[in-house]
Formats: sequence, C-alpha cells, structure tokens
Amino acid sequence: MSPEAVREWPWSDVVHLLAYCEQENEEMKAHLPAPGASASPSRGPASKSTTTVYRFGPKPKR
Repeated sequence: MSPEAVREWPWSDVVHLLAYCEQENEEMKAHLPAPGASASPSRGPASKSTTTVYRFGPKPKR
C-alpha cells in the first residue's frame, strides 16, 4: 500500500495498526532467545521493559 493511501486513513485506524504491530513484535521477541543468551538453564534472560509512546499532531491541511 502506498504512503499516500495510508495518509488518507482515519487516525484511529493508524493508531490501532501501530498498536497491533507493536503487540506482534513483543510476542515475537518473547519466543526468540535473547541475543548472547547462554544455553545454561540456571539463569534466565534479563528482564527489561520498553514503553512505546506514539504522539500525533494535528492532521496537516492540504
């Protein structure tokens, strides 16, 4: 889909798409081993939390 077509979407649809993509990304990361993680079961991967904040300004006028 072209960027021009996406620019015509309502903001609520764009926000929902971004949230869905972020959720899929987090689920994928949860199923992959951490980079540099050893095979030793004695220590689990370090826990880290990431928060993504999307801020939108007013829609540009044409």
